Amino acid sequence: MYIAAIETATRAASVAVCDENKCTEITQDSRLTHSETLLPHFKQLLQMSNVTRDKIEAIAVSIGPGSFTGLRIGLASAKALAYAWNIQIIGVPTLMSLAYHFPFSTVMAMIDAQKNRAYVQIFKRLKSVTEIEILNIEDAVNKAESMKDEIIICGDVCHKIKSLPENVIIAPVNMRMPRATNVALCGRDLLADGKIDNVMNMEPMYIRRSEAEVLWEQRHSLIRN
Repeated sequence: MYIAAIETATRAASVAVCDENKCTEITQDSRLTHSETLLPHFKQLLQMSNVTRDKIEAIAVSIGPGSFTGLRIGLASAKALAYAWNIQIIGVPTLMSLAYHFPFSTVMAMIDAQKNRAYVQIFKRLKSVTEIEILNIEDAVNKAESMKDEIIICGDVCHKIKSLPENVIIAPVNMRMPRATNVALCGRDLLADGKIDNVMNMEPMYIRRSEAEVLWEQRHSLIRN
């Protein structure tokens, strides 16, 4: 049986379908919005892989942290497919899925949190060794330097890192971004552990409030004062 996956936490939209022996993936980083590309790519994916929906037992979806709009689009699409196909749904933390690029290493997964900050979490052999933090990118690199292990940094902020300590490596460009294949593999492991979500009440993992919410609060505070 297959597990399908959706990844929309960053600017690159990605869909995949995997079984125990192979994965088929479509990833696109373009100016088109995720709402324009996601479902057409999913339809194309099933045709390319020759997988019919009756062979899909679950759908895994990246739940964040990441782009607020992207996460909402990905989760809404995954919920619609899970409900329509009557299959299980698994929410996959985006930073955890990034660690699946390097399953036997120590990984610092980083996703852009704006204003030169990143959502940061460290994994060792796919096991989390820190909680999710929001750190200045330079502070995150300093934290990586303090680790005794050789550590690989991956995520969509790699191009913003200016200098590296000796024990820190930047992931190659093809293994930096979140990908639906990783979401599927992580989702398969979570499914095996019985970690299944409820399609009716799943929510994205935002971690912080959106800039719109902050600005709204500031403006209304000024009005009240």
